[in-house]
Amino acid sequence: MAKRKAEDPPKGSPAWMATFSDLMNLLLCFFVLLFSMSSVDANKWEEVVVSMTSAFSVFDVGSQAIGEGTLVGVGTTQLSNLDEYYASLGQKSEETGEELNASGDSEIDESIKNLLASQGVEEDVLDELSKTGEITMDMLADMYEEGKLDESLLKLLAALGMIDVDLLDRLLQSDLMDKMLEDGTVDEDLLEKLKALAELAENKDAINNISDVKMMAAAAGMLETTEMYKEIADIAELYNMEEELALSMDEDGAYVEMTIPGSILFQSGSATLREECKPLLSKVGDILRLYPDNYVDVIGHTDNIPINNASFSSNDILSSARAISAAQFIVKNNGIDVTRIGWTGRGEYEPVDTNETSEGRAKNRRVEIRLYNSYNSK
Repeated sequence: MAKRKAEDPPKGSPAWMATFSDLMNLLLCFFVLLFSMSSVDANKWEEVVVSMTSAFSVFDVGSQAIGEGTLVGVGTTQLSNLDEYYASLGQKSEETGEELNASGDSEIDESIKNLLASQGVEEDVLDELSKTGEITMDMLADMYEEGKLDESLLKLLAALGMIDVDLLDRLLQSDLMDKMLEDGTVDEDLLEKLKALAELAENKDAINNISDVKMMAAAAGMLETTEMYKEIADIAELYNMEEELALSMDEDGAYVEMTIPGSILFQSGSATLREECKPLLSKVGDILRLYPDNYVDVIGHTDNIPINNASFSSNDILSSARAISAAQFIVKNNGIDVTRIGWTGRGEYEPVDTNETSEGRAKNRRVEIRLYNSYNSK
């Protein structure tokens, strides 16, 4: 008896497969919706990015971190700008035909532009500096005529290497120098400091040629503070702290100052830290950990509105308590050595703005964290 011919299977995919595919699609949509409604821990994400950057750094010099610590000043910026970095390699300037440097040596950093702007340097000068990275005699003459060229700016420009030895020699022999000596803008002592700064910025070994020990320490200290400022500015940008953390340098280059508005840190009339400010203070503590041998000073300030409540009888006591709260948090949270950190309250006596307006008073209520260079650390 002949065998019956087997029937052909139905065409197309089995019915169960269509059902399974629909189920998988629904599950995928479900998890996408869950993810879209979730929040990412920014701090943990940044740590992951930094860790990956440190492990796979492929950039010039192989630098992975600024000092020792969790934060890096350049690494994450390099990682996030990887496409731009590689796109710039090997390109040539349309004007000069010279190969472009991906690190942007021909331009000044944004942090340096901000620092110079805080010293009164005009926008047109900053634009020219962005293109060349160099100060010219004409720029110095223009700044002098505008009343912007003073002792602190001259020292800063020398510390940044923008007034080099050659330019300083030309300045010393110019009519501009005669005018500045005549009106007291500079004196012989300042000229010696400028010479030391210019030589040291050009060649670190020149420190051995500076016979005056105090001048040597002052010049080297200002150079170190300038580098600290640039590093901290890079980190502040990396961690999106620029709106909450104002950076500055003192005129003598002894310290970098990080200023946080009081409204971010405290409730009105209170010295208890807000919970929302603790991530910011923690990041500041991480910055301080990068400089384990440098002294830190935390200073509290208030406006001139009298206070007399159950906790504080005066603004002096309130400002001191606020400085202590910020300092103790950094010590406990970030493991800063308590022997290298100090705190003080200055009450209403050092305002940075008028106390006649609410905006001015808000600026005066602040906490300053000063990180000293190694030459000025106690």
